[in-house]
Amino acid sequence: MTDSNLTSDMLGPPKFADNPIPTWEEFDADYTNHYFDGTLPLKGQCFIIIHNEQEIGQINYNEIDLDSKSTELDIWLADRKFTGKGLGTEAISILCNYLSQMYECNTIYIAPSRRNTNAVKSYKKAGFIETENIPENFIPDYDDAVLMIKT
Repeated sequence: MTDSNLTSDMLGPPKFADNPIPTWEEFDADYTNHYFDGTLPLKGQCFIIIHNEQEIGQINYNEIDLDSKSTELDIWLADRKFTGKGLGTEAISILCNYLSQMYECNTIYIAPSRRNTNAVKSYKKAGFIETENIPENFIPDYDDAVLMIKT
């Protein structure tokens, strides 16, 4: 995420001077061990996206709100060469189905920057629509975040 030819589409100057690229320590503080070891799946979990036996990206969900049966997703691909092929869209669809079956999540959020037009298009292809209904305790990463929802 922080060192690929796609980073400038999500983080750091010049396009994202308001969202600097995190240090390893900042990234590590956000993605604690449970994201990777599966010990607290209701708190969130990361998955590697694999295509043709190659690791091409990461997708995760955050803490599941058991009252509203909702969670937020995040995704990034490792290289621009993996974009435009529907791989991210497919990964999102697979994770949404998993969350629905395993945890009865019926509301999934994602909130890219409006400046990341390719991400917004991909999420729409995966069935997300823009919404003005901000979930309780939701803090977007971007000032121009497009809150998108899939139910």
